Amino acid sequence: MRLVVHSRMGRAAGARRAVLLGAGSALAGSMLAACGPAEGGGKAAAAAPVACRASVEDAVAAAVGAYVKQATPKPQRFLVAVGTDSALGDAGTTALQDKGPTYLFPGDPALQANVRTQLHDKGDYTTLLVVRHAASAKAGEASVALAGHYVGGDEDGKPAGPRTYALSCDSTTWHVRPSTTPEPHT
Repeated sequence: MRLVVHSRMGRAAGARRAVLLGAGSALAGSMLAACGPAEGGGKAAAAAPVACRASVEDAVAAAVGAYVKQATPKPQRFLVAVGTDSALGDAGTTALQDKGPTYLFPGDPALQANVRTQLHDKGDYTTLLVVRHAASAKAGEASVALAGHYVGGDEDGKPAGPRTYALSCDSTTWHVRPSTTPEPHT
């Protein structure tokens, strides 16, 4: 280690700085050693994949964000299916709530009519119903299939398109793969 003492810095101050720098270097070195491969592990241990701590529900939330971003026309409010196997789950619903006003949309057609009336009374905003068709994850990779259609207004009944998203986990968070263009699922 090389210590440069400025002319206005006394020897005592320079010595304290050298000790602090030396202690910091030693600490950084021990932290790096702790993060390195274990003894005898070699390159194989260092290359082992880190387990993903994010849940499948977190993957759904990331896919919902991408789905909304791609929706045309841009939705101004959202509907979430409830009481069906197409429900987004808590994380997916929260992702929609982060994008704008979100309302529950029941499976019963009579109750749906009530929701449509309430939405119309609140204003003629572009409203998108988002549903989950499938979601799975294994070994840091996930696949989420979503679909949706517009409810009410000029766009009523227009499909937003079914899409399947491929995601990768960086140990704590899911990311939609940038190299994957979401395409309709079958």
